[in-house]
Amino acid sequence: MDSKPLTYQCLQHILPHMSFLKRKELYAKCPAIRKQEEQLGYRINEMTVHQYPGLCEVNIDNFDIVFDGRPEDETKKCGVKMTVNGITVRKSIDVDPEEAAERWATYILNRPGTRIQDLKLYFSPICMLKVDQPMTVINLTMNGQFEKRDRPWIKTTVPVKHLTTISLTRDETIKTAESIVINQGHPIDPIIFSELQATQILVNAVLNVDEIISYLRNITPRPIGFRFTCSTFRTDYFNTLDYLADQVNGRKTLLDGR
Repeated sequence: MDSKPLTYQCLQHILPHMSFLKRKELYAKCPAIRKQEEQLGYRINEMTVHQYPGLCEVNIDNFDIVFDGRPEDETKKCGVKMTVNGITVRKSIDVDPEEAAERWATYILNRPGTRIQDLKLYFSPICMLKVDQPMTVINLTMNGQFEKRDRPWIKTTVPVKHLTTISLTRDETIKTAESIVINQGHPIDPIIFSELQATQILVNAVLNVDEIISYLRNITPRPIGFRFTCSTFRTDYFNTLDYLADQVNGRKTLLDGR
C-alpha cells in the first residue's frame, strides 16, 4: 500500500502533542514538514534558563544548549554547544552570545499555543524579553535580578498557577499569579506586596507584625479562601493575634497550628 503524506490539518493535531525532542528529530529528518512545524507551539515539561553576562544556558526536556563568549574559532564571537542524549555538538558563530540566545529563544517560543509546565528563570534571563507571543506557564520560578521593565518578563495567556520568587518587583506576571512563595531575606516593598492578586501567599522570611497588619488591611477585597502564611517575632502573640483577626475580619487565626 502506498503511503500518503500527512496533510496540514493532521500535522496541526499531531505535532503539538509530541515532545520537544521528538519534534526536533522529526524536523531534522523530514524537510517537508519544517514550515508547518515552525508555526506550531511546543508542549514543554520543564524549561530552565540561566543567563549571565556573556553566558546563557537553556535546558528543555533534556536538551541543553549553551551560548558563551569563548568560541573554539577565535575569529568568531560566540560558541554554541548543544547536547542531547549524551551527544554534544559544538560550533562557532559570528554573533554576540546575548543576541544568539535571544534569537534562539524567540525562534523556539514565539509560536501560538506554547505550553510550559515548569519554567525556571535564573539570574538575568534577558533572552526571554523579546518573546512577544503569550504562552501558558503553569509553574514559574524566578530567582534572579528581575528589575522593573516596561513589559512583563514573561507574557502569559492566563495567570501563572504557582510562582516561586526570591524578590518582588512590579511585574504583571508576579502580580497576577494565583499562588506565590516568596523566598526573600531583604525588605519587601509594601506597595508591590499589597498589589498581589494571589489567593495563597507564603513568605519564607521574617516579617514584623506591623508589616503583616498593614498588608492584610490594605488588600481589599480578599477572595474567599485567601490564605497568607509567614513568620514573625513578638512577645504578646495572643493579644496581637486577637487584634489582627479583628482588623481583617479573619474567620480563623492560628499560632503554631493552635
